[in-house]
Amino acid sequence: MAIKHVEVEGVRCLTPTLWSLDPGVNVVVGENGAGKTSLLEAISLVCTGKTLRPGSSRGALAHGQERLRVAARFGEGLETGELVYERTRSQRVWKLNDGVLRSAAQAYERVPVMVFNPETHYAVLQDANARRAGMYWAMFHVEPLFLETWRRYQRLLRQRNAALRLRDATYRLFEPGLIQTGQVLAEFWRRTVEAVGRPFASLTERLGLGMIAETRWRPGWDGESFAEALERSRAGDERLGYTQVGPHRGDIAFEIRQRAIQEVASHGQQKVVINAWRLAVVQLVAERGRRALVLLDDLAAELDRRRRAAFYETLMTFDLQVVVTAMEPEPLPSPVPTFHVEHGQLHGP
Repeated sequence: MAIKHVEVEGVRCLTPTLWSLDPGVNVVVGENGAGKTSLLEAISLVCTGKTLRPGSSRGALAHGQERLRVAARFGEGLETGELVYERTRSQRVWKLNDGVLRSAAQAYERVPVMVFNPETHYAVLQDANARRAGMYWAMFHVEPLFLETWRRYQRLLRQRNAALRLRDATYRLFEPGLIQTGQVLAEFWRRTVEAVGRPFASLTERLGLGMIAETRWRPGWDGESFAEALERSRAGDERLGYTQVGPHRGDIAFEIRQRAIQEVASHGQQKVVINAWRLAVVQLVAERGRRALVLLDDLAAELDRRRRAAFYETLMTFDLQVVVTAMEPEPLPSPVPTFHVEHGQLHGP
């Protein structure tokens, strides 16, 4: 569902703001330090509870403030609602239509949010956790049983690891459930990687990569089944005190001609690959009927003008809501609402 209005109070340098968003593409223009990223951060906070900068969401509190509040009104017709995120220095809470939500996942499922910024490119290239996060995001929104299965797997994994650390042989009691849920998660991984891979190659071509890029799934163990891999790893697990194999160690590799992209592609080409992959993930979620919200922060730092134009042209073929920040107007294929921010104050369009 698209966000119609965002009300922001107490977030970084922003003055109290009521922002009406277009259901399609929105552009925010302003100088460095004006508050562009803080506007995106406000949306990220209400939808995910996450800041766009390192550290806790406590860091998003405006100087001298003890509380921030972001409210997002979304939907059309009968499917309307208001999601509210409030943060103090000691706690955070989400409310949906005045009712307190029990978990962050209940907020996440309202509007799928994907952030594109320079930090995400480097994180995806260098950190397996960032690559997993992208896949978990997709699976959360396209596999109805993912969250329930993942929570059960994580609970069993924690119990097995706790027993391993205590040198307690009862760790084996947790293996049947771990194997069963792990195999289900591995199938979710396989299906999602395959589904994302189909548009990925064509997107890299549309963004001007000039080479054929592919993704390869690493399930979190080598060769044999998860059950066999877990059995073989027992001695090492006992020595180390944790579970070395399983879908929690799953990963994907980006390759060109069966070699890691870091070995054969320039930095600019690597950025094209990562942005194309994240765009393919968004496309999959959109195709499954979940209207995503894409937050694009300073894409000019990632792609040159020609590739940005191709990126925007591709993005606008999907059924998405998009918010773009830039220092100057971007090469969009058609006119869109453009806002200006100066000294934390939003104007326009």
